[in-house]
Amino acid sequence: FLGACAAFAPTTTLRPAVQRPASALRVAPAMELQVQDTWWGDKDYPDSVVLGIGKNVPSAVYGPASAVALAIGLYCVAQSNLLNILSGSTINGWYVAGSLMVPYSWGLHVACWIQKQNGK
Repeated sequence: FLGACAAFAPTTTLRPAVQRPASALRVAPAMELQVQDTWWGDKDYPDSVVLGIGKNVPSAVYGPASAVALAIGLYCVAQSNLLNILSGSTINGWYVAGSLMVPYSWGLHVACWIQKQNGK
């Protein structure tokens, strides 16, 4: 008990922190963010820019990726028996993790639709 309390007691054997002059501290310049308008209320579909880093991926990639993710997710849901009562002995973590591909496939499907509407 005393050893644990002594760990928090101040001692004079420790060196104080070395102070640096203010000129040695350099602050990186702030990057300017480019703000793009993503409002699409006056159109039937948004621009591809709403997909972020996936804005240049064609719909021919998003479509099959969505189908594969849906197939994996549905297989995992069926195998994990998530729709029944679960117990610690019947659950498989890999199937539960794989079942998360179902909502991910919906996002890929929406991305495919956006790209198809934008002619990509």
